[in-house]
Amino acid sequence: MNPFLTFDIPASASPDLATVEARFNELAAKHHPDQGGNKADFEELNQAYQILSSPAKCLKAYLAVAGIPHDPRGTVGNELMDLFMEVASLVQSSEAFIRKKHAAQSALAKALLEPESMATQTKISSLIQSIESAESTQLEQLSSATQDAQLSQIARNLAFLEKWRAQLQQLYGSLF
Repeated sequence: MNPFLTFDIPASASPDLATVEARFNELAAKHHPDQGGNKADFEELNQAYQILSSPAKCLKAYLAVAGIPHDPRGTVGNELMDLFMEVASLVQSSEAFIRKKHAAQSALAKALLEPESMATQTKISSLIQSIESAESTQLEQLSSATQDAQLSQIARNLAFLEKWRAQLQQLYGSLF
């Protein structure tokens, strides 16, 4: 599927998100099954929107449409290795804390864990902000990337960053 054709917008490594959202709203109103639209068309529209609203997925779609070779199985870029190690460490310690919190039986035991829970929430929030900053940096690099290999590496980096952010957001939710 070519999400750019679905939305009838020019293929771009990073389309304007406001334009994508406006086009989605326009097409959704037209193709929604409750408005007499075709269910398959609406599902394709939703799938295209999921791709175009994700920087990593959008860039991968652009690479495919442009015929630029891309190997999604590559590694994260060197500039993100420290962040990768921070994420891995925090995920491991957070999962251990969550197991400990679920094992607590009494109200007192749970209350005694609350300061550690709050500290873990703070660490996760801070790391999510670091990931969002790294995503912004990758998107800035995208605008000046001139080589296919650069585009491919940025696509992989964005995919890793999105995955890490989702993983941390899930852990954050598990703390409650």
